[in-house]
Amino acid sequence: MLKIAVCIKQIPLIEEANFDPETRTIRRGGPNVISAFDLRALSRAAQLKDRLGAETTVVTMGPPQAEQALRDALAMGMDRAVHLTDPAFAGSDTLATARSLAAWLKKGGFDLVLLGKYSLDAETGQVGPELAELLGVAQITGVRKLDIDGRVLRAERESDEGYEEIEAAMPAVLTCAERVAQPIKVKAEAAERAKSKTVEKVAANALGLEPSELGFAGSPTWVSEIRVVETPKARCRHIDPSDPERAARELIEHLDRAGALKPRARERRAISSAIRKPLSGSGVWVAVETDLNGAITRTTLEMLSRGDQLASATGGALVAVGLSGLLVRHADLLSSYGADRIIALESPELETYTPEAAAEAMAALVMERRPWALLAAASERGRDWAPRLAARLGLGLTGDAIGLEIDGEKRMVALKPAFGGNIVAPILSKTYPQMATVRAGMLELAEPNPKRRGEIETVRLVLKKPLSRLVAEHPLLDTSVARLEGAEVIVGVGMGVGGPEGVEAVKELARVLGAGICATRRVTDAGWVPRQHQVGLTGKALDARLYITVGVRGAPNHTVGLKKAETVVAINNDPEALIFERADFGLVCDWAVIVPALRDALRERLG
Repeated sequence: MLKIAVCIKQIPLIEEANFDPETRTIRRGGPNVISAFDLRALSRAAQLKDRLGAETTVVTMGPPQAEQALRDALAMGMDRAVHLTDPAFAGSDTLATARSLAAWLKKGGFDLVLLGKYSLDAETGQVGPELAELLGVAQITGVRKLDIDGRVLRAERESDEGYEEIEAAMPAVLTCAERVAQPIKVKAEAAERAKSKTVEKVAANALGLEPSELGFAGSPTWVSEIRVVETPKARCRHIDPSDPERAARELIEHLDRAGALKPRARERRAISSAIRKPLSGSGVWVAVETDLNGAITRTTLEMLSRGDQLASATGGALVAVGLSGLLVRHADLLSSYGADRIIALESPELETYTPEAAAEAMAALVMERRPWALLAAASERGRDWAPRLAARLGLGLTGDAIGLEIDGEKRMVALKPAFGGNIVAPILSKTYPQMATVRAGMLELAEPNPKRRGEIETVRLVLKKPLSRLVAEHPLLDTSVARLEGAEVIVGVGMGVGGPEGVEAVKELARVLGAGICATRRVTDAGWVPRQHQVGLTGKALDARLYITVGVRGAPNHTVGLKKAETVVAINNDPEALIFERADFGLVCDWAVIVPALRDALRERLG
C-alpha cells in the first residue's frame, strides 16, 4: 500500500491585525489556520487515498495549540496524525525544522511526502527541498498536476515562464501549488468525529538527534529584530467618468503632474573598472540564471549590482557562477555588472536542469573555495535547488530577501518580508557562505561598465545521476506585452473584466503604455492569465511607478503586493470596491467604456 505523509504548518491569519505596531510584536492570540498551500497538499493526499487506497499520515511540528490543525486534517480524511511537540523545538528555522521532520519521516518508510509550496506567514518554501536532501530522495516543487504510474511520478511543475514536465521515482518529496487541488470543505460531522481521534505525540528525544541539532541551537539563521512596514495610505481623487474622453484627458493631466508618465529619474551607481582578486572567505558569489531564450535574467543583473558593493566591502571578488558551459557567451555582460570572475560548471548531468545535480555541483565548488556569501534568485528554480544545497552543507538560507546589508561585524544581513509584507525581519546566518535567495525587482541595477573584462573559468565535474528528469518545458507568457519583472508601468486585471476577451482589451492599453500585465489570484485561477502574472499574497510584488487596475476588487490578498507601487489608478463600477482605498485616482464606471478612451488618449499623449 502507498504510504503518504503530509507535513503541515499552523499559522496566524495573514492580516494587519496579526501584529501590533505599538509593541512591534506579532499577535499570536487570534485565530490560527492551516497554511493555504498545505490545504492543497492535504486535498491531493485525500484524492490519492480514494483512488489508490493509500495510507495517509499528517504531521506537524509546533506548540501544543497546533494539535487543532492536526484534528482539522483528520476531519479532511487523513488516517493518522502525529504531533512533534517539545520545548526543545522552539526557535527552529527552516533547516532545523526539516532536520527534525526528516528524522521522524525516516522511520516511517513513506513513499510520498507532500507539503505546501510555501508557508504564508514567513513566505518560506525551503522545508520541502531541505527535507528531500536530508532524506536522500527526489523532489518536485510547485506541483500543479500529478499522475502516478506504479512507482513513477509524472508531474507538471510551475516555472517562471510557464510549466515543466518532470518525472521521478518514489520515494519523493513534492510541494503543492494552488492549482494541484481545491481545499476540502470540512463537514460538521467529520469535525466532530475528529475530536475523538488519537493524535500521537512525539518528543525531541525520540528523534535520535543531538540537542545541538534542534531548535534555536540547531538553527543556522536567526532574526535580529522586527521592522514594521507601514501600509501606504492614499486619498483617492475620483474623476467624473460621464464623458469618457474628457475623463481620460483629466486623468492623464493628473498623472503628468504626478510624474507617473515619465521614467524614474534614477542616477545609477557606476561599476568600477578595477578587477578584484579572489580571496578565500571573502568572495561574493551570484548564481546566474537564464530564461528559456538563453538570456541572462534581470534578477541576476540586480544581484550582481548589489554583489559588486558587497564584494568591495568584504575585500573579495564578485564571482558569477553558472550551471552551464554556455555561460561564457555572456561573459562581457556579466563582467560589465561587476563580475570579476565567471565560472561555468560543466557536466553531462547539468545539460538539463535538475535540483539534485544543481545542488551537488554548487556544493563541490563551495566546499573547495569557501565564499563569504552565495546569492541565488528567488525564482522557481532558485527556490528549488538552493534549499537543497543549504541542507547538503548544513548552511543557513534566507529565502525571498528584499534587501542585503552588511552590519558592523562584517556579516551579511538579509532583509526578509513576512506576514504579507507587513513586517521585515533582518536575518543573519551563523554559517558560511551566508546564503540568500533574492526577490526580483528589489535590488537597484547599477550602470554597467563595458570596459570591464572578468576572468573566465570552466570547471568540469563528475556528478551522480539525478533522481528526477526534466522532460519538457512549456512557456505560457504573452511576449506581446512587457515583462512584469522590472516594469515601471503595470496594468492589472480583476474578475470585473468578465473573461479572456476583457483581458485582451486591457492588453491593448498595456501595449500603448509599454506596460506589463498582472492579475489577481481569481483571474489566474480561472485561466484567463497565466499564474506567472499573479500579484499578491501568493504571487509577486510590484515596484511600479504607475499601476492601473481594471475590474480589481482590491481584496487584501492582492493589495499586499502593491506596497511599493507609487501611483495607483482604479477603474471599477462598484463605488464600494476596496481598491479605491489604495488608489490615488479612481473612476467608478464600466471599464469597457473608459479603457478604450484612455488607450486612445494615451496613444496621442505618448506618441
